[in-house]
Amino acid sequence: MHRISKALLGVVVLATLAIPGIALAHGSHNDGSNGNTGSKPSYDHVFVIVEENTAASEIIGDPNAPTFNQLAQDYGLATHYYGVTHPSEPNYVAMIGGSYYGIQDDAFYTDLGHQIDSPSLVNQLEGAGLTWKGYFQTMPSPGFEGKCFPTTTNCLYASKHNPFMNFTHVSTSNAEKANLVPDTQLMADLTTGDVPNFSYIIPDQCHDIHGQPACPDKATNIKVGDEYLATVVTAIQNSKVWQQGHNAIVVTFDEDDFNPANLGCCDANPGGGPVYTVVVTNHQQKPIQDPTPYNHYSLLASVENAFGLGCLQATCDTADVKPMDPLFGIHPTPNK
Repeated sequence: MHRISKALLGVVVLATLAIPGIALAHGSHNDGSNGNTGSKPSYDHVFVIVEENTAASEIIGDPNAPTFNQLAQDYGLATHYYGVTHPSEPNYVAMIGGSYYGIQDDAFYTDLGHQIDSPSLVNQLEGAGLTWKGYFQTMPSPGFEGKCFPTTTNCLYASKHNPFMNFTHVSTSNAEKANLVPDTQLMADLTTGDVPNFSYIIPDQCHDIHGQPACPDKATNIKVGDEYLATVVTAIQNSKVWQQGHNAIVVTFDEDDFNPANLGCCDANPGGGPVYTVVVTNHQQKPIQDPTPYNHYSLLASVENAFGLGCLQATCDTADVKPMDPLFGIHPTPNK
């Protein structure tokens, strides 16, 4: 298996994720409510890390993004992957719901038209007896219901990047909200091995390359975001969980930075522009570059396939929405 040089890590000091002495290792319509189709799951764990508002061309080749580029070089790069729309919130909703349900802004999840009374990936996973958790950097406490933290003018944790709260089956349930936790819990879970089957990992707005008034400039944001990614990926790959069974890490971006072309595919046209997306698995033998057009619906379809689940909304359109099976190494695709 390949290894990223320890020199890439340099000095990685993140307030909420301090992990000393680590180095990156390589290596038919269904509403989803009843989850499993009877297919045997191909994967034990899938970790999805979502970055912000940056075109693929801004990441590939950027010296401020050595970890992003090393992962793209050594693992599975989707060379034609797109956001589904603009701005951020609907892209996050699409990743776990198979549709952005007409949302076209970043309004609070309680606002009119932003609460969704439909199944999501949560229903599918739980229906199949599988576990899930959302890990959010700078979230002050599990199940936090606020729009921003610490303040609206310095919004590091942002609810617009937490799509679980848009779905009523989560936002109205204390038990479900308990699965939405600060990212510090990820380190504890990796240490104990009590890691959910599906982990959704969201950096705050100073570490996801998005930026806030209190954050550095764009170039520095890319560097800081790269360091955060290195820390998280390293922690996952150094855990005992990663060494057993079939596991994957997906790194993607919600959308590009409003490029006028708004390129897209796969039931989302014109789309949210081309973004960097890499699939890292613990059983990959050589690098892959996959030119198939993919988007966030493709990612959701891939997660559904990885866990032997049914389909949701656009992921049921197998003619136009192709799962990323070549990058996950899943053959054949389960019948939905």
